[in-house]
Amino acid sequence: MAMAFHGPARYERERIALWAAGGYAALVVGLALWIEALVLFDDPGFAAVWLIWATLPLSVPLSVLPIPDVAYLPLLTVGGLAQAWVLWRVVRGKRVS
Repeated sequence: MAMAFHGPARYERERIALWAAGGYAALVVGLALWIEALVLFDDPGFAAVWLIWATLPLSVPLSVLPIPDVAYLPLLTVGGLAQAWVLWRVVRGKRVS
C-alpha cells in the first residue's frame, strides 16, 4: 500500500505569519546575542532594557521571578521565542485543504 506525500500543511496566511514570527524571533535572538557580547567585552549599561521592551508583555511577570541575575537573559530570550510561536499560531489562520 503506497502512501501519498501531501507536503506541509497550508494555512490562510502562512507566509505573513512566517515573516512576522520569524522576524520577531530573529529580533529577540539578535538582541540577546548583542547583550551577551556587551557583557563579555564591554560595559552593557542599560542594554538589557531593549530586550525587556522587545519581549513585552511576557517580560513583566518573568522579571519579578526570584532567580539569579545571570538567568534573566536566557529566560527573557526563551520567553520571546515562546511569544514568537504564539504569534505564528495566531497570525497563520485556519488550515486550508
